[in-house]
Amino acid sequence: MTSHVYILRHAQHPRFKIGKANDIIGRARNFRLEAIDFSNSFGLSVASEIDAYALERILQRIFRHARLDADQVIASGDGRDGASEWFDISCWSRLMRYLEDNRDLHPHEIVSGESLALLVNKLLQSTETVLARAQLKKEKEVRRIERQETQLLFRREQMVELEQNLRLIRLKLVEELERNRRERNVVGICHGRYGPFLVLANAKPLPAKEVLWRLELQDTQYRYHYGGGSLITGYKQLTRLEGTICVVSLPRLEPQEDSPFCTDRLIYHIFQDELAWIGHLRSIPEVWLDAIFPVGFLHDTDSKGEESELAAERLMQAHREAGLTELRPLSSD
Repeated sequence: MTSHVYILRHAQHPRFKIGKANDIIGRARNFRLEAIDFSNSFGLSVASEIDAYALERILQRIFRHARLDADQVIASGDGRDGASEWFDISCWSRLMRYLEDNRDLHPHEIVSGESLALLVNKLLQSTETVLARAQLKKEKEVRRIERQETQLLFRREQMVELEQNLRLIRLKLVEELERNRRERNVVGICHGRYGPFLVLANAKPLPAKEVLWRLELQDTQYRYHYGGGSLITGYKQLTRLEGTICVVSLPRLEPQEDSPFCTDRLIYHIFQDELAWIGHLRSIPEVWLDAIFPVGFLHDTDSKGEESELAAERLMQAHREAGLTELRPLSSD
């Protein structure tokens, strides 16, 4: 395997280094590339590592009188690595003559300073490219973090605005729930496939313009910057001979996400007392409401069939039973 002996001149000080390396540039990186004048340096390519070690020892022994003290080299700013391999520049010409005169004793091929400098330039360019890519990646990461922080700040501002709106809605919602509690209209809760529904009823067939749930949908709408929604998304009332039945959509009784910027989580936090109160109500089977409102809770179609009549009777019975139990009041604090 081909190996090398390098003769490297220092870029600032009048000295040169004699050493052995399979990769001259790779070795030079250990004692700073910028410290070497590669254009005025050269390498000796020999047949094997054994020949390289032998030639290195011969050259260092022949010119030992010009070897510099390692401590002086270190004190002048170079590192400890290879500090004992530096020689005074005064013997440079004699070294060149020795190599020329004894080429038959030490067969070698010259690796020119120009070729070494070219390799160094390619290495530096490659390093600069790597550094540039690393810098670009770092800048992209900084911008990503800045965007993330901006988004977090924006979401925090959204949540503050949303919380203010929800607290205003809460006062109206508690008032409406409390009114229906006092009037004993509350039957229970239906955990349906479309979400939870508050079920209300009254033993009287109310006139068309009289409603059990008096809170308008717009009274439960909330808005914030670039967002919005409604706490109550719909309700349906049906009057039959047995009485009046009303179902009101509700928000989820438990948050679906754990993110601090989740709308459902904030709704649950603000309305947790009311949702807990609703959650303890009697559970109304979904099949009853499906029979009474066969197309869906929020549609206008109702059924007059036997199944619907039976479901309505059962729901009104549940209403009568609920009226026997005094529900605890809600607090609007």
